[in-house]
Amino acid sequence: MSLEARRELFENNRLKLRSYMEGKGLSVLVLLGKSNIVYATGLREPSGALIMTRNCGDVILVPLLDYHRVLVSIPRDVEVKAFHRPGEEAIRGDVPERDLIVGGLHEAVVKVIEGCGGSSATIGVDSNWAPSSVLKALESKMQLVDSSNDIARIRSVKSDWEVEAIEASLRVAESTLRSLMDEAREGVSESELAGYASFTMKKMGAWGEAFPTIVAFYDNTAYPHHTPTQVKLTLPGPLLVDLGAVLTGYHSDLTRTRWWGRGGSEFKEKIEAVVEAQESAIDTIAPGVEAWEPDRSARLVLERRGLSRYFIHGLGHGVGVEIHEEPFLRPASKTVLEKGMVVTVEPGVYIPGLYGVRVEDMVLVTAKGRRVLTRISKLIE
Repeated sequence: MSLEARRELFENNRLKLRSYMEGKGLSVLVLLGKSNIVYATGLREPSGALIMTRNCGDVILVPLLDYHRVLVSIPRDVEVKAFHRPGEEAIRGDVPERDLIVGGLHEAVVKVIEGCGGSSATIGVDSNWAPSSVLKALESKMQLVDSSNDIARIRSVKSDWEVEAIEASLRVAESTLRSLMDEAREGVSESELAGYASFTMKKMGAWGEAFPTIVAFYDNTAYPHHTPTQVKLTLPGPLLVDLGAVLTGYHSDLTRTRWWGRGGSEFKEKIEAVVEAQESAIDTIAPGVEAWEPDRSARLVLERRGLSRYFIHGLGHGVGVEIHEEPFLRPASKTVLEKGMVVTVEPGVYIPGLYGVRVEDMVLVTAKGRRVLTRISKLIE
């Protein structure tokens, strides 16, 4: 993705948030939490708060030590101001006096809003991310609106630029997985392969891992969230890898399961069953479909195979500036799928003490159906 495309991506995201503010009659929107700030600015590893206003422009509040890093990284139309972390109030730093707010984050948020005449305004806040100190400081002086559900909904529908960023991240993950499978040789440990994945993604330009890479051998594959250990490949058996990259702030998610070595015909039948369940679920995805329907489609296939009791988690989840975000494909979800949503489809079968199988791809909801974003083969030998 070009520099110009990245700039337009995050400008477009802020425009969506600004449109939301106008529709809700909000004078100010306070964004807290790393993912929200990444979504609106593209800033890597942000902290603090982004304050979007209708009358005074946008201001990002950052700890004093981050001031100069953010100053050269943030979009030019966003003003940067610094605040103090607890216990560091006596540190002045090489920051212009106009850009240094003495006090902590909660004090800085209030001062910026009050400076924009916001004391009597309606303030939107994503309460899911807001520290209690910030909420208490704002509630004592201003009228707040909880914008958490609305922001989650806005973020769930991706623009073309966002889809491009997700696909670029997915290509890194796929290349890493192919390379990792070549490294799966006798004597290598789960931890070694997980470390190799992290190194490879960063070498390819990723910000890092979307989540700690899962590498599981043998009966460890039966744990959906297994933590890699020093268990080594010795005898033929199951191998599961679940990994993802973060690139330009956007995540990817990919899982493949294989039988390492000779034999494994019964296990390979389980892989084929899971692939069949996944393909049935993918065929169900389309605009207007409720999020429980693809999940149910996958379970019906596994039920016919006598495996449904071993499918112990939801089918999938949205992916964007967070690895797990709306919508969630699970039995109780009534969320209606919309064009532009990007979701994982990852049915699994986990038999305790024996083995587990999971196959995961990323899927874009299109105007008339769906498009599978993942390119790597589902069946890796």
